[in-house]
This record gives sequence, C-alpha cells and structure tokens, in this order.
Amino acid sequence: MHEVEQAPYRLMIREMQPDERPRERLRSGGPAGLSNSELLVILLNTGIKGESVTTMAQRLLHDCGGLTGLMRMEFVELAGVRGVGESKASKVKAAFELGRQLAAISEQGKPRIESPEDVVQLLGIEMAALEQEQLRVVLLDTKNHV
Repeated sequence: MHEVEQAPYRLMIREMQPDERPRERLRSGGPAGLSNSELLVILLNTGIKGESVTTMAQRLLHDCGGLTGLMRMEFVELAGVRGVGESKASKVKAAFELGRQLAAISEQGKPRIESPEDVVQLLGIEMAALEQEQLRVVLLDTKNHV
C-alpha cells in the first residue's frame, strides 16, 4: 500500500495564541520584528478554503521568488494567482507603491542628491523591479534637488 503524504497542519490565525498573531506582534513589537511572510499575512487578511492565510502568504512569496518577484508581477498576473483576486492584489500593489514613494521622499519633500548612493536610494527599488535594463536620467537644480 502506498502511504498518502499529507501536508503539515498549519494553524489558522484564530487558532494562534494572541501574542503570536502577526497583527498583535506588529502592535507590540513594531513591523521590523515581523517576517516578510507575516507582513504579507496582514495585507492579505484571509486565506482560502483549505489554505490558511499564513500558508498562502508563504506560497505566494515562494512561487513569486520573494518580495522582488512579487513586486515585479503585473496586477492582472497577481490577481490571477489562486486565492489572491483583485482586492488582495490591489492591497499588495498599493503597499509596494507606498514603499516606493516613501523611499523617494526626502525630509524637505524634494530629494537632494549628494552622492551616487542617494540616486540608488531614489531609484533603486523601482529599477530592481525592472525585467529589462533601462537608462534613467536624474536632473538636478542648482541646490542638487531633483
């Protein structure tokens, strides 16, 4: 007889101890203490029949090649992934865009370029998501603001 291999049981969020749940851990320890998978769990919010949100988040990161691969996915492609749909895809894409915009903002609102590292800080996230190499030009005023 062949033994059927069963997937390991994964706890659903409601079955976890309150201090182990991603939202509660975010509240008490801040977002830096959470894994990429746990942060994605918070965005996705719910799983699907037969798959908890934690398993779904891990599957999504694995199948997409991590955060960079997830960021590179087109909206339609992401929405087509089993269990994601348009609502969850919108949340994930919006979170990436907020992060990209935040990385481009300096304290004064206009990024100031003083070194090559500043250009990487300004464009690095966006360019890392490109599948084909592109040339970007950054124009500065006399005070080195973009």
